[in-house]
Amino acid sequence: MTTTTGRAEPHEVEAREYAETRFRVQPPTHGDDGTRVRMRTGPWLAGPGGVMTVGSLGVVVDDALGSTILRARLGDQHSVTSQLSLEIVVPPPWPGPELTAHATLLGRDIVGGLAAATVFDGEGRVVAVATGRCRYVPADILPPGGMRPPLPPADHGSLFETLDLPSASASAGAIPEQASPPAAGSVPAAGETRPEAGWPALVLPSGPGMQNPHNTVHGGVLLCGSDLAVALADPDGPPHTTSVRISFLRPGDGSHPVTFTTRAVHRGRSLAVYEVSAGGPAGRPYTVATVIRER
Repeated sequence: MTTTTGRAEPHEVEAREYAETRFRVQPPTHGDDGTRVRMRTGPWLAGPGGVMTVGSLGVVVDDALGSTILRARLGDQHSVTSQLSLEIVVPPPWPGPELTAHATLLGRDIVGGLAAATVFDGEGRVVAVATGRCRYVPADILPPGGMRPPLPPADHGSLFETLDLPSASASAGAIPEQASPPAAGSVPAAGETRPEAGWPALVLPSGPGMQNPHNTVHGGVLLCGSDLAVALADPDGPPHTTSVRISFLRPGDGSHPVTFTTRAVHRGRSLAVYEVSAGGPAGRPYTVATVIRER
């Protein structure tokens, strides 16, 4: 679940990483025609085969939609993402040097709002469209001391490095090797893939680089992990993600690794439908996503 706030950062506090810095996502800019959020492109977005992934749009799209709905709030409220849908118009790779998500408000009431976004590549083509639904919450969900300024990103060479997955896989930009079935009662390490009900699970590590300012896992990272988990679980299936729809059920605990478990709902020659659930050590899911891939 993503949380968004409009509060300014306090001065002279220790800097930290955010999901936005990992994915090179810039702060939103607001205008009369909506909200724009830009993301730099580069090797830090390259997934299996060295190609930019659809899931790498998660953070920029979530930020654009969430900030648009937040801006329309009534009173001193925050917003949390409850649903996010991403449809691909042109498959990656996309030319840079930036991608831009342009979001507009479709409607809002006292409960929350709905917004739509169009993603443009560096040549001005529409490459994806998205919708997002957020709920308004009255509680002050910022951590003590408020937001801290962002650290500049490290020199990530692939999406695997951006997500702190094993360096051996990240350096090659390849799919990590599938692990042997675990011993009963054993606990997976961060970045490890394991068979779970016939499909491997992807475990992402915890840390500020996966979080929003409220120390919960960023909704865009959960979308990105859901898409990547499918690619790693079924590398021989249809190769192109064309749709991701994700529901946020509860906040993702940013202090523990997140496990993504994939199940094939339908696997045909030209189209496959997968269900991906992401959760923490308590065993309750943070998100449930439907990922569609086509050939």
